[in-house]
Amino acid sequence: MNDKSDFRQSILLYFLLIVCAIGYYVLAYQTLRENFLTVFSLYLLLFVAYFIVYRFFSATHFIYLLMAGVLFRLLLIFSVPNLSDDVYRFIWDGRLAVNAINPFSHLPTEIMKMPVVTGVTKELFLHLNSPNYYTVYPPVLQGIFWLAGKLFPVSIFSAIVFFKCLIFLVEAGNIFLLMRLLKQLSLPKQLCLLYVLNPLVIVELTGNVHFEGVMIFFVLLALLFIINSQWQLSAICLGLGIATKLLPVLFLPLVIKRLGWKKGIVYCLISGFITCILFASVFDIATLHHLMNSVNLFIRHFEFNASLYYFVRWMGRLITGYNIIAWSGPFLSVTAGILICYLTLRGKQMPMSVFFNTALFIISIWFLCATTVHPWYICMPVALAVFTPYRYAVIWSFTAILSYAAYQFHPVQENVWLIGAGYIFMIGYGWWELKKKPKPVTT
Repeated sequence: MNDKSDFRQSILLYFLLIVCAIGYYVLAYQTLRENFLTVFSLYLLLFVAYFIVYRFFSATHFIYLLMAGVLFRLLLIFSVPNLSDDVYRFIWDGRLAVNAINPFSHLPTEIMKMPVVTGVTKELFLHLNSPNYYTVYPPVLQGIFWLAGKLFPVSIFSAIVFFKCLIFLVEAGNIFLLMRLLKQLSLPKQLCLLYVLNPLVIVELTGNVHFEGVMIFFVLLALLFIINSQWQLSAICLGLGIATKLLPVLFLPLVIKRLGWKKGIVYCLISGFITCILFASVFDIATLHHLMNSVNLFIRHFEFNASLYYFVRWMGRLITGYNIIAWSGPFLSVTAGILICYLTLRGKQMPMSVFFNTALFIISIWFLCATTVHPWYICMPVALAVFTPYRYAVIWSFTAILSYAAYQFHPVQENVWLIGAGYIFMIGYGWWELKKKPKPVTT
C-alpha cells in the first residue's frame, strides 16, 4: 500500500513539474505582455504548482526539486524577454562604453544625432523604453554591459543570451549561498526551494534579464561572511552590492546594530570606499549630476504598482485637485528611512534570527513606501524570507503580477483597483503572520 502511495505521489510530482516546464516555455517564448489574461493565467498555473510542490514534496524530493529549479532556468536561456524591454538599455549602455562613450553623459536621443556608432542602431534605439532619460545603472552592471558589448558588438540576440547565461550562473551561486546560510543557521535545507522554485524569480531574472540576482548574490555573500565573523569581507561584498543596485545601502544601519558602533562604522567606511571607487571609474561631476537627476525623476515623476503612495496620491487629489508626487514621493522615501532606522536601532541585541527578520521588514517598508515597484523588485524579499518564518513575500511575488494588467493599453494605463486588491491581500496576510504567536522557521 505504501509503495502504491509513493508511486502515485511521484507520478503527481512529475506531472506538476512537466506542467511547469510547459508553462514556463509558453510564457517565455509564446506570450506577449499585452495579453494580460494569458500572462496571468500562466503565472497562476505556475504558482499553484509551486505551492503544491513545495508544500507536499520539498522534504521528500529535495534534490529533484533543486534540479527542476535549475532546469526551469535553463529552459529560458534562449527566449527573448517579452515582459520587459529593459534589456535593450543594457545593450545600449554596453555598446556606448565599448565605443568610449560614457553611458551617463548622453541621452539616447542625443546619441542618435551623432555620427554612426558601432552597434548603436536605430533598431536598438526604437526598443528603448526611456530614450529621454539618462541611464541609472550603477558601475558593476555597467561593467557587465560593457563586456556584452565587447563580445557581441552587433548581435542583439547574442547579447541577450550572454546576459541570461551570466544571470543563470549567478542564480546557481545564489542557490549555493542559500543552502550554506541555511546550514549555518541550522535551518532545513528545503527552505531554499521557496526561492529556487518561485515563478517570479525564475521568469523575471533568468527569463526577463533583470540583474536583481547579482545584487542578491552580493547581499547573501555579505550575510554569510557576517555569520562567519568575517565582517571586513562582508563589507566589501555589500559595497559591491550597492554598486550593483544601490538598494543594499538600506542594510547598513542593520549591520551597525549587529556589529556594534565601532565595527559597524568601519564596516560602513569599507563598503562606502568600495562603492565610491567603483562609481569613480565611470563618473565625473557632470555624470554624477545626470545620475542624481535620474534618481530624482524616479522618485518625483515615475509611478508604477505602488501601494501607500497611491493612497497618498488619492488623498492629495481630493485636497489639492492635482497629483502631488513632486513632494509625496520624497516624503514617503524619508518616512521609509525613519521607519527603517527606528526598526533597526531599537533594542539592545541583534541575534541572527532577528537580523534576518529585520532585513526582510526593512526591504518591505522601502517598497511599500516607493512610488515604483516593478515585479522583479520582489525577488529580494523572497530571498530574505527564506530565513524567516514569514511568507508574505511569497504572496507578494504572486500579487505583483497584477501590475502587468497595465500593459494591455497603449499608452500604459494601470488598474489601481486591481493593484490595490493585490496589496490588501498581501498586507493582510503579512499582518496576520505578524499577529500570530512567534514561531520558529519551518518548511
